[in-house]
Amino acid sequence: MPDHPGQRPAEAVSGPTLHAVERGSGPRLVLLHGVAGSHMVWDEISPELEPHFTLTSVDLLGYGHSPKPRTTYTPAAHVETIRRTLQKAGIEPPHVFVGLSMGSNLMLEFARRWPAEVSGLIGIGFPYYSSEPEARKALAHNMWIRLTLRHPIVAAIVTPVTWGIGRHVAGLFGGNSALYSRPVAADALRARYGAFKSSLFNCMVHFRQDDVLEASAGVRRLFIHGNDDQWAASEVIEARLAGYPRTAVHVIDGPHNLVVAQPKLTAQLITEHVGAR
Repeated sequence: MPDHPGQRPAEAVSGPTLHAVERGSGPRLVLLHGVAGSHMVWDEISPELEPHFTLTSVDLLGYGHSPKPRTTYTPAAHVETIRRTLQKAGIEPPHVFVGLSMGSNLMLEFARRWPAEVSGLIGIGFPYYSSEPEARKALAHNMWIRLTLRHPIVAAIVTPVTWGIGRHVAGLFGGNSALYSRPVAADALRARYGAFKSSLFNCMVHFRQDDVLEASAGVRRLFIHGNDDQWAASEVIEARLAGYPRTAVHVIDGPHNLVVAQPKLTAQLITEHVGAR
């Protein structure tokens, strides 16, 4: 059950906290990466935002340099750890969250649980799916996700070994500007495969967003989406978010990962929406 506004459960003050990187100055944005990433996914867009905002980018639980417990990586587990991290760092709410892909789902879940602690939401590449079959079909565009969804036994053997090699062999993955640069790809491979798989199923494949969209309808929201996003068609996103008076949708040229493919334009839209200092 969601917490009441202002309620501070025991989980919020005990348990693991996340690795976070802070840069820039001005009003704070809390950056949440996607299902296959780390805080470094924001490296291309950060220089465009740093003159206007303080950026707090985290490695989600199970990812990057953050703790990797053997647990079920549910939306609740993720957002409780995000909240605990912000509290222990002395970062006072209300927060403005920027979520990339799965990070969009997590920011919406955070706002559903603690609405008084959120003042703004910005989703990039929002992976909205009305059903599990729809999610499975769209998510299969990513090779690691496709392998995990279609061949779970093979994926459980091959993926951890391949990722382990990729962390140490320069250039094995990455180099595609529409995805991750080589350094970002190597850092993304720090994720524990169990965390990746569990987050994939609990926070994307099985996660229906209608309730969290309704719950945060009163928050000022911006969704930036690529017209060539194969994870979720821009027409679907525009249709689903139409009718929310406090929600803006901008469709721009680009694929799913706009923070890498379109950093300048994405940063400009964020800055115009939030308001530079």
